[in-house]
Amino acid sequence: MMIQLIASDMDGTLLNGEMEISEANITAIKKAQAAGIEFVVATGRAIEEAKPILDAANIRCRFITSNGAQIFDATGQNTFTLAIETDKIAKIIPVLRQHQIYFELFTNQGGFTENLADRIASVANWLKSISPNLSEAQAFENAKSHMSTLPISHVDSFDSVLENPEIKVLKVFAIGEVNGANLRLAKAELAQIGGLHVTSSGANNIEVNHIEAHKGASLEKMTDMLGVSLQHVAALGDNFNDVSMLEAVGLSIAMENAEAAVKTVAKRVTLTNTDNGVAHAITHILAGEWQ
Repeated sequence: MMIQLIASDMDGTLLNGEMEISEANITAIKKAQAAGIEFVVATGRAIEEAKPILDAANIRCRFITSNGAQIFDATGQNTFTLAIETDKIAKIIPVLRQHQIYFELFTNQGGFTENLADRIASVANWLKSISPNLSEAQAFENAKSHMSTLPISHVDSFDSVLENPEIKVLKVFAIGEVNGANLRLAKAELAQIGGLHVTSSGANNIEVNHIEAHKGASLEKMTDMLGVSLQHVAALGDNFNDVSMLEAVGLSIAMENAEAAVKTVAKRVTLTNTDNGVAHAITHILAGEWQ
């Protein structure tokens, strides 16, 4: 069989509308692993909010987290970290404040926010954007429960985080209104700073990493370590932070619910995330129909 490794994004890809991995997806992943294919999660999430979901599904795998800023082996050991330089952080924060966009810092010691109420409102908006059938009330309830699963600490000021030499900022995550003008303007300004990888995992956010911290680069590091050619890798994703990974591999697969521009990058399109699209793709890979 050609495919030796399958890398999958989480939100909008592996996870359904309830933020869970469906039974069909779990079964398919385990079949792939039993067939000797390495399964890897490549997500914008931090390890603290990614691994528990895979643990709950009883799936043991390697992780690329925070869009590529960290790599973890199957035991959960961190094997690679690439943080944003402090001088760059000092340029990113004023841009987001100027455009009045809520943001938080993902670090090697968990997430940090200056305003928990804003975070719940922002997450609720985000959940509605990826699951349009959710009511306002359901979105807020889900956002609150999402808070309990994500270790995020409240600080009065990010200065206390930035002044701590033990803490490395892996990703700056900003959330605003879906397709908001301020997001678009801020994204353009952040791209001007240089030395940063500026992307989005949804129409309502901006994700900022070190310029070399993206899913494609970290997937290449991982495959080098495993002795697997990228030509023998399949990758699944739905959004712009998945593009570097889709462009790097031999078999790029977009979700049916993917952004239109992301679909144009992919060789194949599978079913939606709420219709077990990952399982659908894996079935075709195991049958040798998708190479």
